[in-house]
Amino acid sequence: MNFTEYKFDKDYIKELVAERAANLRANRGFSNLLGFGLGVVADRLQKDRRRYRDYGPWWPALKEVMNRNGYTLGNQSDPLIASAYRFDEDVETMIAADEFRTAYLKSNIVYTNEFILDGETGENWVLYDEDMEVPM
Repeated sequence: MNFTEYKFDKDYIKELVAERAANLRANRGFSNLLGFGLGVVADRLQKDRRRYRDYGPWWPALKEVMNRNGYTLGNQSDPLIASAYRFDEDVETMIAADEFRTAYLKSNIVYTNEFILDGETGENWVLYDEDMEVPM
């Protein structure tokens, strides 16, 4: 499968990272965008764990970022998807996942977990993370 859908231009994401980091400094007085952003994601998931689905194909890479940064979300992974939907820097992956979430919430019913990741074949990919589906 070619992973052609829900991708972001690296320069666009870098611009968003810079913009959001500057806004965080100006509005909150600190500059740890990754720490702040992951905290926001963790708060969302604490309210409803199944909202991990909001991050679509970016979820496996975002989950890896969260696990690396002190959040314990379990070991289930999709290495192929995580590899296809990540950037070099954790903060870039987090921002891309958030950008996906914004678009997802505008165009999908909450809890949607089927996505077409290959524009040529139209093959469905189902996001299912057992670690997140099971209530805490």
